[in-house]
Amino acid sequence: MISLPMADANPRNIADDFREKAALRGLVGAANFTKWNELISFVRGMSGWRPSYRSKSVTGHVSDWDVEWFYHLPFPFTCVQWFDIGLHERTQMGRLMPPKITDHSDEIISMIQRIGFEYEVQKDIVRIWGYLPRCHEDFPPVER
Repeated sequence: MISLPMADANPRNIADDFREKAALRGLVGAANFTKWNELISFVRGMSGWRPSYRSKSVTGHVSDWDVEWFYHLPFPFTCVQWFDIGLHERTQMGRLMPPKITDHSDEIISMIQRIGFEYEVQKDIVRIWGYLPRCHEDFPPVER
């Protein structure tokens, strides 16, 4: 069985560097590996659809939107200042028809509440804070 990377995957042993950068910026941790791993496992276990996401690192880098939840995540999650998740699934019904929108808000937000994250919802995005104080930069994001 292939072991997939989880929140504590630590390439080049850089997790402590991210914690130090966060502390220098006056950021205080709001999430831990256990919470992030619950989120990752939940989404990986979804069938048929996985939400889009993007994140901001404590270094200031904001990622592009992605939908790959196995290897593209921001490992290690000690780098994540905030993590946005798209709540709506868009299915193209044909070139002449508008896309079908499926709202997954209830499912995703109830899971985030159960895990115990600090979060906020605006439009079709939920933002989870890895560090406090809350940063509302580019929230809600521009249309994708």
